[in-house]
Amino acid sequence: MIKILHTADLHLGKVFHDHSLLEDQAAMLEDLARLLDDGSFAALVIAGDVYDRSIPPPEAVELFGSFLAETKKRSPSTEIIVIPGNHDSASRLGFGRELFARLGIRFGVSAEECAKPLIVERGGERCAFFLLPFLSPGTLSAEEAARRMKKARQEAAGAAYSVLAAHLFATGGEESGSERVFLGNAERVNISLFKGFDYIALGHLHRCQHIGKKAWYSGSPLAYSFGEAAPTGAPTGAPKGGQEKFFLSVELKEGGAKVDKIPINPRRKLASISGPFARFSGDISADSELLAAKDDYLEIRLSDRGITENARDILRKRFPRLLSIRQDEALTGLSSAARASRPDRMDAPNRSIETDFKDFLLSLYGEADNEELDLFKSLLAESEAEELL
Repeated sequence: MIKILHTADLHLGKVFHDHSLLEDQAAMLEDLARLLDDGSFAALVIAGDVYDRSIPPPEAVELFGSFLAETKKRSPSTEIIVIPGNHDSASRLGFGRELFARLGIRFGVSAEECAKPLIVERGGERCAFFLLPFLSPGTLSAEEAARRMKKARQEAAGAAYSVLAAHLFATGGEESGSERVFLGNAERVNISLFKGFDYIALGHLHRCQHIGKKAWYSGSPLAYSFGEAAPTGAPTGAPKGGQEKFFLSVELKEGGAKVDKIPINPRRKLASISGPFARFSGDISADSELLAAKDDYLEIRLSDRGITENARDILRKRFPRLLSIRQDEALTGLSSAARASRPDRMDAPNRSIETDFKDFLLSLYGEADNEELDLFKSLLAESEAEELL
């Protein structure tokens, strides 16, 4: 039996509604390193999107470097296996990989090398790891990569198990709203192409889910959109509408892979709560939902039909981690009223941007301030001039 730990989509350095999540990510990585302390895992697989963007901030690079050093110090026998995702720069992520390989930290950054397995041995049993980074346009197709790996897998003599680590959008997978998912079906991959593997460790989709018979998305270890927020007060393991987050513990043994979900307890949760402005600005001592979420990263969705000015500034005094205020119902009502009162103007083919802005101010405040209009025209002119350069 060989045991591996599977995670993906760390998105280190992510800024969420203008708020850095680096402290939350550091706490998550500490929890991940702690799971490896007992030395029972032969490998840790990170299936792509280590960073949130191709040129990550220095603090994110330092955090990941510290995590690798600390993990190898605490669990030197565990191989760390990393592939780039669509958010990563493969060349930057793989810098110095030859040196890292000597330390048991493996970066599979080249799609052309997907048929060169990494062999990990534990307790006299061997496992062949095949590494398939995100396939950018101009690299191998998924079909070609599958053909190459099938042949190499058949030639991997002495390996009791084979594992594929891949960053891709499998057909049938369910996205969450915080992934960078492309339109159409061009990037979707039929997971049956890789049916010969004993386990497929996937990254890219942020919802933990089982695809096909042997493929799993671990999902992102933290929620990165309010659509992923588990509801306040929901018991562990039973979110309704939101997403609980997991690391995946995988036991490879005769008869198939056994997958166990390890719940992640984030430093702070995300909560999205709706109601009228009075609910949030009044006495909340008897409101169990708000009391449970007062220290969470919070999105408030106001249900009032009129716009509440400076709502975020007012409510942030009570909810210090309020990141988002939405007034969808009020804005929808304003838009409908504006169209009803000025149907000939709202749909005119030659309307100017200045006219749209003026109508917006009229809908919002009942008047259009001339200074605001002049400032808008000046900024618009500067923007148009820059586009011509």
